[in-house]
Amino acid sequence: MEFVEEQWPALNKIDAGVTVRAIESAKPDAIFNVTFGGDLAAFVREGNLRGLFEGRDVTSLLTGEPEYLEPLGEETPNGWIVTGYPWNDIEKPEHKKFVKAYQDRWGENPKTGSLVGYVTFQAIAAAIEKGKTVQTELLLQAFRGLGFESPLGTIYFRRADHQSTMGAYVGRTLLRDGKGEMVGWRYVSGQDVLPGPDVVNKIRPKDDID
Repeated sequence: MEFVEEQWPALNKIDAGVTVRAIESAKPDAIFNVTFGGDLAAFVREGNLRGLFEGRDVTSLLTGEPEYLEPLGEETPNGWIVTGYPWNDIEKPEHKKFVKAYQDRWGENPKTGSLVGYVTFQAIAAAIEKGKTVQTELLLQAFRGLGFESPLGTIYFRRADHQSTMGAYVGRTLLRDGKGEMVGWRYVSGQDVLPGPDVVNKIRPKDDID
């Protein structure tokens, strides 16, 4: 793989016309996009107008999240490979319980931020329960190897590097009935893609872990 053009628009200040023209002139075979929010909407709109995405594979982080799919609406491009949160299609009982509780409490559907925020507080609560304390140093010890149940299933904090195994949903975008959806998705656990402890030990000084 070779990157033939890079564009780094200022956050929330994208000049979509300039960005799209620059990418278009490079004639890439595929596009890797990490814009989000208003920048994503502007990029998609300009790209659609100029046919930038036609005949090109597009991989776009975060675009499958409800926070960003919903505002795109009818402008949602088809077939992009995305990370996101297909909340309405996840059949795990623990997740369905979370969705119902969220809808009952707030009167709306959960977003990715809703899920991540909830899981974050679950992790903190699990560490406090394990360590029987709220003292910082003791909580750090409690987080090592900590496992807890979440709407996504069991999540661990790895002893090797303190990384969480919380994963991501990966799928494709689809425009259906004037709305963007995330289809053909699968959940990829961090446990399956993070470097193993042997790799971590080689590239990260032990003092940074302990």
